[in-house]
Amino acid sequence: MTSARLVWVAGSALAVIALLLAILTASALPLGYDSKAYWLAARHLVDGTPVFPAPDATLGAANEFHYLPVVALPFVAALPLTIDAFVWLWLAVQLALAIAVGIALIRPLPSALRPWAAAGYCFFLPTVLEVTLGNLDFVSLALALLAWRWRSRLNTSAGALAAAVGIKFLQAILLPFYLDAGRVSIVLREVVIGVIGLLVTLPLVWQPMLDYVALIPRYAETAWVRVIVQRDEPAFLATIFWSDAFPLILALLAISLAIFAGRMARRDPENETAWHHVALALSPYLSPFGFIWTTFLITTLPLFAVALARAWTLRGATRIVALVGIALCWLLMQIVQLHDLLPILWHLVGVLGLVAISLALLGRSARPAERERRVLGAGVQPRQRA
Repeated sequence: MTSARLVWVAGSALAVIALLLAILTASALPLGYDSKAYWLAARHLVDGTPVFPAPDATLGAANEFHYLPVVALPFVAALPLTIDAFVWLWLAVQLALAIAVGIALIRPLPSALRPWAAAGYCFFLPTVLEVTLGNLDFVSLALALLAWRWRSRLNTSAGALAAAVGIKFLQAILLPFYLDAGRVSIVLREVVIGVIGLLVTLPLVWQPMLDYVALIPRYAETAWVRVIVQRDEPAFLATIFWSDAFPLILALLAISLAIFAGRMARRDPENETAWHHVALALSPYLSPFGFIWTTFLITTLPLFAVALARAWTLRGATRIVALVGIALCWLLMQIVQLHDLLPILWHLVGVLGLVAISLALLGRSARPAERERRVLGAGVQPRQRA
């Protein structure tokens, strides 16, 4: 058996184990904890009862809807089902999305690496939580990936991007990326499509939209999230994380890196997808409370795929170091402990570590191309590689 075959067999065995562990973990979680809120929001829309809590109410109760009212409209079609039946239907949708995204990310990888990547994908805790709880992060992520894939078709790309941002404002971090990547037309079309969509649906959700706007100042705070998650240990981290400055600094850092990624995508079109995934991985930190929610970390999955593919092209100790670093970032995002902020810190370190590794790998691959461009610019014929 060749070494490549042995690597593939070992990875396949690990992928099976990872899938079983994911199922075991999911069975211990409350199925449909988030998705029930979407069915109930649609029910409230149809019945004319309040979709959102009062502006002075305590936020974060179970079955609470936190999205634009228009997001609830498609779920009206599910009202003939009972809420329990809808939970199972939405689980099937989530599984289908997870499989589709996983195939899209893993299939381009080298064959020996695919089962290892599949194992990491299946037992990535944010993925397990997302699918089981039934959030909308996978929907938004899939739309963001489609928008980028369709970037040559301006209107189609803009429509997918508008939907991604409308569902999860976290994806708005892609707007400065698109602008600095030179894809201004897509952003302009996205804004127009988003505004038209809101205006067309406004008569159907007029009062809920007013209620939502009244809640925006509350959503911009972290105090209500602190009450829900009850993470106040260790005290020194609580002082930092729950300060007004910390989420603002994170957001500015994320936006700055997204702008940088956009500029690099314009300068390095061969790697523009990798730069897009760098910006996408930073999206959780655009929100004032995004650093808390573990499910948001699924936006790092495309960057994991990019980093793995590039690390695999290295040789010797450099490849081992890169792969171990990527695995460590994955492991840091797996850490969970209730009522403690240390896991949140490790998640942040994992994301920033993955971004740093990806930037290093992108810089490494860009150097030979840059040297070749300089040689060609000087009018010297580059040597042919053996």
